[in-house]
Amino acid sequence: MYFTICIPTRNRQRYCIEAIKAIAESKETDFEVIVADNSDDATILDDYFRTQLNDSRFRLLPPASTVLSMVDNWERTIPEVRGRWVSMIGDDDHIDASVLQLIRRYEREHANLEVVGWSRMNYNWPDNRTIQTLASVPVGHSTHIPDRKTLSDQLYRWSLREKRPAGGFGIYHGAVRRSLMERIKSKYSDRYFEHPTVDFDNICKVVTEAKALIFCQRPFSVLGACVASNSASTQSFEAMQKLVDDFYRDLGNGQQIQDDDFPFSPKLPGLAIISSIAATTWWFCRKYGVDNDGFQENFAHSAMQECLTSRTTEEYRLKVQGLRIGFEAFEGGNWAALFNPPEEYTPPTSQNQLCGVFKGHMYIRESGLEKVVTPADFYHFAESFLMPVKHVVSAREVFAA
Repeated sequence: MYFTICIPTRNRQRYCIEAIKAIAESKETDFEVIVADNSDDATILDDYFRTQLNDSRFRLLPPASTVLSMVDNWERTIPEVRGRWVSMIGDDDHIDASVLQLIRRYEREHANLEVVGWSRMNYNWPDNRTIQTLASVPVGHSTHIPDRKTLSDQLYRWSLREKRPAGGFGIYHGAVRRSLMERIKSKYSDRYFEHPTVDFDNICKVVTEAKALIFCQRPFSVLGACVASNSASTQSFEAMQKLVDDFYRDLGNGQQIQDDDFPFSPKLPGLAIISSIAATTWWFCRKYGVDNDGFQENFAHSAMQECLTSRTTEEYRLKVQGLRIGFEAFEGGNWAALFNPPEEYTPPTSQNQLCGVFKGHMYIRESGLEKVVTPADFYHFAESFLMPVKHVVSAREVFAA
């Protein structure tokens, strides 16, 4: 077996079934899909597997005797993996299984390759459009080998000073050698996944441990956002607060999101994403002795960028207030003066209004996509203006005439 796709899921069975259906359409054979069901009702996916899905490439892990935390549900998938390479996606996402052809190409060309990243599309399910929304498609197709120092600076030191560091390399919407996952478990607390912010937990460890990494600009998966997803919370303070409450309630025994010396709680209004990612990188560097000198100053600038993406003046006020409290308590307030967002803020009136190509992405107004109702539908729609997979795999640099 060459490639394993893992789909952890909890109480979002209808989205998960759509993800399964879409992947099942693939003509690739050298892959498997493991669905780790952590739902309260085990019968829905069990019935679907027994009565409708007739495909030996798919396996179902039923719910445990008690509800698992997200990190523990991810954890139990890896021992079941048969593939040489493994990827994780959300239950409301999509992945093109033909990405295994790309991985094979890169593995032939690059010795010691252990991580393959690729660009992702972004798509909101029809039930998650409380405001005007745009889907996005990266339109590049080139291959990039990252500079390891630059990559580490961006992740651990937040050197780009953007509202969050880019992911790109990790098991979530990327591919990691199974052997690397075993090394991670051996070195880091005898677990594959440790921190509750599971994707960035893995990114930190992969970037530190991988012998070689490579990235393809051509997208091979879709980050879907249904009404119940974490990313849906960016459209509503109320939705974000509910998701944060649910997340904290589902934490396993002894698990915590932030260390005591990092006073930026994901519970602060509107700050769940930036706070949880920053808490993860801070925790990792402190626990495992990774140098992140310069993080504090860079994070202050990143926090200001987070505030400046607010959709309303009230959202801006709440974010500034929460972050200011955090900086006053962080390391004796030594960095508080660097967090100095403008006193007055006027939200942009064109946010999510303009379509077209900007900085290598095609933005498409989702209200005009009447026949596109799933992430897989959107992926196939977008393929009409992307480099075909066969040309990316063959390393051809131009479209056929």
